[in-house]
Amino acid sequence: MTERASLHHGDCLGAEAAAQEYAEFLSKFEAKKTTDDCFTPPAVFAAVHQWVAAEYGLQGRRIVRPFHPGGDFVAFEYQPGDVVLDNPPFSIITKIRRFYDESGIDYFLFAPSLTLFDTRAPTMLVVDETVEYANGAKVATSFITSLEPHTRVRTAPALAQALRDARPSKAALPKYVYPDNVRNAALLQRVSSVDFSIPANECEFISALDSQRDAGKAIFGGGVIMSAAKAAELKAAELKAAELKAAVESTEWALSARERGIVARLGASGARPVEPLLQAGLFADVVHG
Repeated sequence: MTERASLHHGDCLGAEAAAQEYAEFLSKFEAKKTTDDCFTPPAVFAAVHQWVAAEYGLQGRRIVRPFHPGGDFVAFEYQPGDVVLDNPPFSIITKIRRFYDESGIDYFLFAPSLTLFDTRAPTMLVVDETVEYANGAKVATSFITSLEPHTRVRTAPALAQALRDARPSKAALPKYVYPDNVRNAALLQRVSSVDFSIPANECEFISALDSQRDAGKAIFGGGVIMSAAKAAELKAAELKAAELKAAVESTEWALSARERGIVARLGASGARPVEPLLQAGLFADVVHG
């Protein structure tokens, strides 16, 4: 038998072994890495494998991974009933999706979150978990699949949690919440877009709260404790700064009359059911005359 990417059945129990075997398979290749060479860490693949197998009942179906250095996903020897579960090159993911849809091959593929809808896939799972791949690239990752064609877009909280659980554990930085009367410079930066001042006779410098000293902690960079009146004024300033930030960072777009008609049609009772179609018929671009 010629050497190729490992093949596994869709049971959850074999997911970790499948991921580890594939990682060992990849280690045999030393091709130069490009932006598409985001090889999936075994723990991440195992988490996705387990979720997909359970979610779609893939027990007994063969899971294949045709995307590997030097591989050819078109020439790969697919068998009836195969499900492609893999992390393809994102630069050609739409081409890959079209090939599988036109060939009638089921798939569940990693996809870039920010341009997820550009794939025009039968189903797009918005997960938006940042995955750190084996080459160090950190990519906001979602997924596309052919396994539930009647759902166009969905979230998958359990899959997102599985990806978070698969991350290497890191020491969490402490997060402190201070009373309204206490702020350090970093916290006051939040109101730098509005006028706010504290008179010298309404504040004092402090390096730590008494409760922090008991715990051996301190205010990073030092802080000030202020009067109740200035704390109330600061609260209002923080709300105003947040409103200004939202106004600057967002542009609100309105629906046109044509688009409101689409909304009404989609919500009409007795709307026709969605039929599984090749993607040429999905997300058809509207041509304006």
